Amino acid sequence: MKISNAARLIFWLAAILAIGILVRAESSEKRANIGNMKSAPLRIVDQNGRPAVSGVPSATSQIVDVAVGPDFAFHPDTVNISVGDTVRWTWDSNLHSVTSGPSCQADSQYCSPNDTMCFPGVLSNAGTVYQHTFANAGSYSYFCLAHCFLGMAGVVNVTGSCAQSGWSAGPDMPTTLVRAVGVYFQPAGNFYTVGGRTSDTTGSDFQHVLQYSPGSNNWTQRGVTLPDNQMNNMACGVLTVLGTPSIYCVGGSAAGAATATGRVFSYNPVTDTATTLTGDDWPGAMGTILPGGFTVANNKLYIVGGFNINVASINQIWEFDPTLAVGAKWTQKTNTPVGIMYAPTCTINGIIYVGGASDWDTVGATVIDTTNSFSFDPAANTIGTIAAIPRATGETRGLNFNGRMYVIGGGRVAPNPSNEIDVYNPGTNSWSTDLPFNNARRNFPTDTDGTTHIWLSGGYDIDGLTPLASMEIFCQGGGTPTPTPTATATATASPTATPTPTAECSPSPCNTPTPTPIGSPRAIPTPRPRPTPPPRP
Repeated sequence: MKISNAARLIFWLAAILAIGILVRAESSEKRANIGNMKSAPLRIVDQNGRPAVSGVPSATSQIVDVAVGPDFAFHPDTVNISVGDTVRWTWDSNLHSVTSGPSCQADSQYCSPNDTMCFPGVLSNAGTVYQHTFANAGSYSYFCLAHCFLGMAGVVNVTGSCAQSGWSAGPDMPTTLVRAVGVYFQPAGNFYTVGGRTSDTTGSDFQHVLQYSPGSNNWTQRGVTLPDNQMNNMACGVLTVLGTPSIYCVGGSAAGAATATGRVFSYNPVTDTATTLTGDDWPGAMGTILPGGFTVANNKLYIVGGFNINVASINQIWEFDPTLAVGAKWTQKTNTPVGIMYAPTCTINGIIYVGGASDWDTVGATVIDTTNSFSFDPAANTIGTIAAIPRATGETRGLNFNGRMYVIGGGRVAPNPSNEIDVYNPGTNSWSTDLPFNNARRNFPTDTDGTTHIWLSGGYDIDGLTPLASMEIFCQGGGTPTPTPTATATATASPTATPTPTAECSPSPCNTPTPTPIGSPRAIPTPRPRPTPPPRP
């Protein structure tokens, strides 16, 4: 019986394919230093919750090796190093890249094969070696240009050193400043304040950007003038478009105003330029609504809740994707369990967490603090239940610091404003406290590099009236005490604060489980007496 040419061709193609698979499998078995492809990155931390350094550090610096392939993964996909260390990637198969950036969006911070042509990136073949030395602390995501959609991604966690662990005073800002947004811009290694106002007087809106440079330990006012005077209570975060990361800001109001804008603009710290987006105003503003909590997840900015000025809190969630077409960047998601505003919010491993929030007391016509706490999964578009923060707070930020949510002071109803740091551990669904900062305050710009430093500045003093220019810096070194556990409140999504009718009612405004905190309880600092702030528009 004769076999057709087509049948012979099919037979030989199948044989060649089978041989190739067997050879590749045998080659993979011989690589003792390469594990199976992991379903999720493994984050190793030390006793203080900081990323444990990979490998054995030398007296000066070290090189940590990562294999690229031979499957669609980096091995290991998570490395923990110190500032000044180098990661060396070696290709074990063809057509892969190391491209920095989150969620398959190149941000041009570093890339194979030589830190050029980072957008969109360059594919290299087996035998390629690329290395990069990390000069600043932070968490640096990267991916393979060709196979990111298959989950081929990794992260380099870089921790810095501390001359002094804990909180210390930084230099004063050039001006007093309240209701500005703080943003750490990783590509430049600097902390920025965007907008705000210098007082509560009409016309005091600050249409500028201040830059704090950790290397020189000083402040500089940048040359840019921001688009308008509605600079207070904005939502801001770093997003990447076409290889260029920028700070995007949404919404805001002018000092003393009862109206709000939905305007969106981007600010590029490298070029010191601001650009207003046309056709993509925030639909949730509706002329009188300010953003609530805010955070970045998967290169999208999320606004969680909001404040219909002097009327009510809002329960909407909005998603902003800067990479979509004009007029299509906003998507409304599911609602929050209750209305929240000025809510401490951050993202950890793709899940958004809220720990505390302000609310509007319609009887007393004033802003109050609550313990409202919950989670939101952007991918599934679902709300989850978490343990409630042990103290009521609001008008502050939640920060992702080494895989935990740090809620930084804030609040306005006595004994707030506070200097307490409440810490939520998603892995244990529990709350603890870390070292308090010195000067209790609220409505202040703050942010973190994610691994080593937290910066905060300005805001209202403990009296709730006086604008501040002072700065405080947290550095977590090897001697930092482990967070102290606190009693975990029952999970809730309903307000718990007692209204204070005389409180101010003017408009006002976030990447791994770690070991369970241990230690003895820390006494809560006794609040200093302060006058009750009068209502003002």
